[in-house]
Amino acid sequence: MKEAAILRVELGRSRLAIAFVCAGTIATMALIAWLPGDAGLRAFGVLITGAHGLASLRVWGLRTSPRSIVAIEVGADNHVALTERGGRRIEGRAGADCYVGASLTTLVVCGKSAFASRATAILPDMLPAEDFRRLRVLLRFGEPGKNPPAS
Repeated sequence: MKEAAILRVELGRSRLAIAFVCAGTIATMALIAWLPGDAGLRAFGVLITGAHGLASLRVWGLRTSPRSIVAIEVGADNHVALTERGGRRIEGRAGADCYVGASLTTLVVCGKSAFASRATAILPDMLPAEDFRRLRVLLRFGEPGKNPPAS
């Protein structure tokens, strides 16, 4: 019996993710600042939003947080293993909520013993183009090289 193909990719920093996080954080801070109400409460909201933006930047854009996903292993049987920078390994199955597109791929992993699933977004500049293509093919169709299902 032939073993299932396993693809291992390592994720790097993403300029697109940095731009998305910064733009989203700045837009949210501006909206909060223009809300009617107490100036102190608005300032607190802007401060909290900025802190959350910095945390998101570390986890997703820069990948420097211990909780950042730095490696992904995907098997043809939808078995997925995520490796965090801190060394923790999360194993499970790729959920039905995964999205595979040319400019964005989201991976939702339903852990075997976890109460909640873990999701990560993968952008094209996080890994080499060929690895990104292989990852998308494997997530969408299963084992690379097999014929895709007829639509």
